[in-house]
Parts: sequence; structure tokens; C-alpha cells
Amino acid sequence: MLLTVSCSSTKTSLFGSRKDKTVEAKGTSIGKTLMPATPIREVEEKLVPVEEKAPSPQKFFVIIGSFRDPVNAKEHQAIVKKDGFKSEILKNDAGLYRVSVMATNDVTEARNEIRRIWAKYPAYSDTWLLISKGL
Repeated sequence: MLLTVSCSSTKTSLFGSRKDKTVEAKGTSIGKTLMPATPIREVEEKLVPVEEKAPSPQKFFVIIGSFRDPVNAKEHQAIVKKDGFKSEILKNDAGLYRVSVMATNDVTEARNEIRRIWAKYPAYSDTWLLISKGL
């Protein structure tokens, strides 16, 4: 016997649209109200080699830190390593150093990793997505 309960709300904004979304969680009889998703900052940049080393050939990078001074980028890289991240330092054509903790060609995978980092590591709530224009 399966009992289904709806927890949908009829609250509306001043303009008549719904303020929240309600969906039923699969396999349960309890609905789950979803909060609006925080938008992910996405920036397209041209990457250049760092110390003669070309960046990963992937298109999407999860950026957990950004610095003008390469020494600061290396120090941040050591900090995120203690939190269990493997990282790579990237450099854009404006001379900024980016600490990347994921490189992939799958934008959905990169966005999911950003959301996972936000949820698990509040200190990295400014993590964002870099889209490479190539070399």
C-alpha cells in the first residue's frame, strides 16, 4: 500500500507567480520543497602557459581561488590540498592565477562539483566556473 501526500503550497507573490517549487521525492510519500538555486558564476577566459607548462586541454575548470601573485596561488593550492583537493594552477591572458580543482569537458559535471563544494565546504562559497577559450 502506497500513500502519497502532497505538500504543495498555494502562496503566491504580489505578481501572482508561485514563490516556491514543490516536487515529490521518488520512492517516498513526503514532498520536498526546493529552494531557488544559487546561480553559478561562469567566466570565459583565454588561458596561457604557466612556467612553460600548458594548462589541461579540457574546456571547463572549477576555480576555488584567484590571485594576482603566483606565490599566493601556490599557498592557496597547499591549503586546498589539506582539504583533499587535487589542484592545478592556471593563468589567464590578463596575468591572473587561478587555482582549479577540476578540469572536465562536461559542463554539468563541473557545475555539480561547484554545488558539492558549496554544500560541503562553506569556506569555498565563492567557487566558480572558468570556461576556456583555448590557447
